[in-house]
This record gives sequence, C-alpha cells and structure tokens, in this order.
Amino acid sequence: MLSTTAVFLAIFSSAVFAQNNDWTKPCLNGECFYDLPESTGTSGTMRVWGASEAISDITTAAGWTILDCDANALSQNIRLVCTGADEDCDHLFQGAGAVHTLVRLPQNCGASAFARVSRNWVHADQSIPASVASQLRRKRQDPPLVQGLAVDTDFAAADPVNGNVSIAIAGSNVPGQTGNLTVTPPPAPQRRSRLQNRGLFSFIENAFKKFNDFDDSVTKSLPPIDVDKQFPVFSQSISCPSPAVSASVSVDVDAKAHAVITLGMSAVGQIIPPKLSEFGVFAGLDASMSGTMTLKGSATGSIDSGVVNVFQTGIPGLDFPGILTIGPTFSIGVQGTGNLDVQADATMVLAYNIKGAKLFFPHSDTQTSGGNFSPGDSPLSLSVQPSVSSKAVLGAHVIPRIDLGVSGLGGAAAATVSLSLDAAATMTMSLNATANAAVDTTAPAAASASVGGCVDIGASLNVAASADEFRSLQEMLQRRHWWNPPRPCCH
Repeated sequence: MLSTTAVFLAIFSSAVFAQNNDWTKPCLNGECFYDLPESTGTSGTMRVWGASEAISDITTAAGWTILDCDANALSQNIRLVCTGADEDCDHLFQGAGAVHTLVRLPQNCGASAFARVSRNWVHADQSIPASVASQLRRKRQDPPLVQGLAVDTDFAAADPVNGNVSIAIAGSNVPGQTGNLTVTPPPAPQRRSRLQNRGLFSFIENAFKKFNDFDDSVTKSLPPIDVDKQFPVFSQSISCPSPAVSASVSVDVDAKAHAVITLGMSAVGQIIPPKLSEFGVFAGLDASMSGTMTLKGSATGSIDSGVVNVFQTGIPGLDFPGILTIGPTFSIGVQGTGNLDVQADATMVLAYNIKGAKLFFPHSDTQTSGGNFSPGDSPLSLSVQPSVSSKAVLGAHVIPRIDLGVSGLGGAAAATVSLSLDAAATMTMSLNATANAAVDTTAPAAASASVGGCVDIGASLNVAASADEFRSLQEMLQRRHWWNPPRPCCH
C-alpha cells in the first residue's frame, strides 16, 4: 500500500506549491493551503494534505459560523454552529469522527492556521446571536445544534485514525516573494528508499533554486543592520613585589558593520503524526565589515581571547504559530590571538566587503554557497621597544554569524542552524632593531636608531554552516575561501 507521502507525490507531482490560500473555498478534499498575511512583512506558504477524512474545515466556506473563539489562543474551546449546507458541515464528522481531525481555522480564530480536534460535543450553551439566528430561520425549519470543539496544536497527541497528514512549508523574509517558491515534488516509489529520499529533498533543492532567482533590487531594499561599537576583548596583567616587575597585555577592538540579510527556508514532513523529513535554510548577505584591533603588550607568551560576542540583535523571521517557527539572530564575534616574545604596541585593521554571498544548508548539489568576497585595505601600525629580535605572531578575527532557531511540530523540529563568516588577519613579525622603532604601513617608518626585518600580513575568510539536533541537520557543511595577499612591509 502506498504511503500518504507517496500518494501525494504521485498525484500532485505537477502542482504549484505557491498556490494561494482561498478563504472562499472549503478544504474538504484532503488538501489545504495557508499563506502568511502581508502584515507580517514576510512571505510564506504552507500546504497540508492527506485523506479526505483526515483534514476538514470550520470556516464559513465550509458552512460553519464561529460563535466564540479566542483569536490569540493555540489551545481553546470553540462554540460554532452550521449555517451552510449540511453536507459541508457533516464532513467534519466523517471517517472515525471529528476527534483527531486536522481542521482549518477561520481568520481571527486561534493563533494557528490549523489545529487538531481533541474533543467534540453538543455545547450546553445553545444561545445564538440574533443576526445568525435570522439567517438560520430563512434557511431551515429546525435550527441546528450549537457544537463545541476543543482544539490545540498538540499534534503528537493526535491518533492518525483517519490517516497521516503531510505538510510542506516554504518562506522568506522578503515580502512578496512567495510566488517564487514553486515546488514540484516528483513521484515516489511504493517502498521507502534512497530514491524517495532524493525525491523529498528535491523539494528543498527547488526552493534553493528559487531563492537564487529573487529580485536583487527587492532584497537590497530590506532594512539594514548597522554596527559601530568599541569594546575590550582581552586584558591580563601580572605583578611581582620583589623585584618590582609588572607585565600586561590588552586587546581592544573597534568594529563597524553594515549588513543586509536575506533568509528563507523550506521543509517537508508530516504534521500528524509530527515528523520532519527534510529541511533546508538559505541566507543571503551583502555587507561591509571592518575591525580595528589595538594591542598593548609588555609581556611574553601566548594569548587567546576566545570568541567574544560583542553584538547581537533579532531579525525578522518566519512564524507559522503552533506549527513551525524560524527565529533568527544576527551577531558579531571577535577574537584576538598572539604569540608574543617582545614588548610591542600594534594596531591592525581588518576590512572586507561581501557582495551577493549565499549560503545553503544542508549541502546542495545544484546550488553553490559562496559569493564575492574582497578584502579591503588593512593598514598596520607597530611600535617596539629597544634591541628587538622578534618572531611574534598576532591574529584578529571578525565573525558575523546568523543563528536560526527552529522549533515546531510538537518538538519534532527543534534545532539551531548556524551560518558564519570568519574573517581573519594575521601579522607575523621578523624584526631586528637596536633602538626604539616604529613601523606604519600608511606612513614612512620612524625610528631613533634603526630597525630591520619584515612584518607580513595575511588574510583569510572561512564560510561555515552547521546544525544540531534532528537528523536532517546533523550534516556539517564547511567551505573555505582563503586569501593570502602579498602585503609584506619590510624596512
């Protein structure tokens, strides 16, 4: 016997995923859509499908009038009455009955677009507003009974007595782009196999492709994130009372960033019982970043500040309440490292520009993560103490990162997907001097005696994506783009 997913893939292989929800048409044929409203400032479409008895509708299009309902609740008791055709209203009770049926909720009734029925009964309160009662008197002699439905989004508690219900979701933080998320799942074989897995993942691949087709002029108009912040990264000192000696090392960073972020996701699985089969996220980034690291040191040894998070902010995500939520944050981390064998003061500027960067997770066979990454000018100033002979190495990292918190489907979807860009600069000193000396790549060297040697600057960018928790996100994707520009400064 074919699985519910296989049946859908075979029958609806030519369907267009981005079809809009139509509130004037009832969901009584085992398939239903929901679109995120324009007021969210995002684009998103959800589709559910299964046996006709497994999915029903309690909107006016299906003949029901809601009498009592909380617009913001995920779990509640609803009072409703049939004011339309009996055959439409009776659909709710087909198969094994209303309990465990997935129902489409009307607008302004419940926080979620869909809910499962946990209990149904003839309500003790049979009162009907006059406006509704007058409609009923014109249509029928005997008024229908007011029904009670207990609904919630605890899909894990649903018994698939009427059959499994599948779900597919796609969306982006770019308004008006839902129509670009067309998905055409291929037919699947009768038995679960690698071929069927590939068929399900083609759903994700197709969404990745559509993401690449977004209008650049629209994505660039998204609200930017601007950062301009100074902060200490590392500071440590040692004092000895006898003889009176003190040594210290401190690292401070001045970070600046201007970034425009595009996000999207796609998922396919089951809502009853809840199961996420495949999941994909994509991110686009246009940014200019710079970080100025200032080091003051009178100690020798190794230092590593670790990654210090210096900025974090939430950015608009995607929310299908009670079903699936993507909550993204944008953060900037910095790190200073060094192997010091000399007393020195140094300032390094790490600057780079990112244009059209696109990251896909998990790994895509058809779309490539990457973009145009170009290092900016990285001036260096260095001051060392007398009689220097040094092989010191200093390093600076500026790491913008996007974390996508995924939750939903009764806990079946719970993970964090991380997309990061680690821009690093290194300074290697090979110095010999007989007195105080100073080197500045933006000006001539200044010294009270002489300095000989070389200061070599290198830069690199590491693009990485990772995830935790559920199976389809356990893959670690890592792509590297290395720069080693010839920038030695020798005197």
